[in-house]
Amino acid sequence: MKYVGIYWTLFAPLMKKSIAKRFDRDLAQQALHRGKAEYRRLLSSAGDLGPGNPMAMNAYFAYVFAGAWLGSGKKITPDEMALVMTDVLESRLLRTVFGMTNLNRTPKKWYRDMKKYDAWFKKHGGDYPVNWNVHFDEQLHQDGSFYYFTRCPICEFCKREGIAELMPALCSTDEVMFRLQHGKLYREHTIARGDSVCDYWVVGDQVTHPK
Repeated sequence: MKYVGIYWTLFAPLMKKSIAKRFDRDLAQQALHRGKAEYRRLLSSAGDLGPGNPMAMNAYFAYVFAGAWLGSGKKITPDEMALVMTDVLESRLLRTVFGMTNLNRTPKKWYRDMKKYDAWFKKHGGDYPVNWNVHFDEQLHQDGSFYYFTRCPICEFCKREGIAELMPALCSTDEVMFRLQHGKLYREHTIARGDSVCDYWVVGDQVTHPK
């Protein structure tokens, strides 16, 4: 993947603050000092997801955290790293960004976004086959957005890099992200835990009995 520095620039101070608070400043300094090089290394090893890919930011997001985790020398456990990720997502900056979406008002937002990605992949997937494979079942749920993946390049890459133990922590950020958008994620399966699919049913948090 092409190196894009904005993700590291944005998240590094937030990760450093969280690690320093939860652990100590020396570990935070180490994680970020070494982590930037790890982030670059991960990107240089990851397959190209293709220009204009609407899902590519998910990989950059994941590899920023993976870089910091590796930078710490894995002194932070995956479960602890999940807490750091949550701290970052719940920072004032990202709460504001995610809070601009209200899934009670736009319940089909993520269905539409995944349809845009699906259209992109149908056009470019032949050139960039190592990507997410997304599927839809419009008949399964009336409320919210439902879609599922049968392939996740982040999961495949983390397994190849020998850091698969971090994947459940990365997956857990989905629930936080949707919550910040006034939504709730109902999920039964993840590829990271050995299932054949990652399923997403996302509804507004004011829907009391989703169908």
